[in-house]
Amino acid sequence: MPAKNEFLCILPDKPGMMAKRLEVRPQHLEGVKPLVEAGSVVAGGAMLDKHPAEGESLSFQGSMMMVLAETKEEAEALLRNDIYTKSGVWDMDKAQIIPFKSAVRLAL
Repeated sequence: MPAKNEFLCILPDKPGMMAKRLEVRPQHLEGVKPLVEAGSVVAGGAMLDKHPAEGESLSFQGSMMMVLAETKEEAEALLRNDIYTKSGVWDMDKAQIIPFKSAVRLAL
């Protein structure tokens, strides 16, 4: 079996997609679970405009995911299958899929 490589995926949201992001977020989180269990996604989360003060809502600007795949094309295919891509939240034209090699990676 070919070795898996790490890809740091920076996935900006398209402007004005906050309501759609929140609407499909439960589907996104459910869709990521099997990818985590399979070892294809080893880190991920929301990129914020800023850390909110107490009582403030989160203000999202996109997502970050660490994907393990054989190729960049395989990582991109995984991302294109996500509800955030399919529903137009992520701006895949501006996405960065960067070959990466972890020096340190801790479990939460």
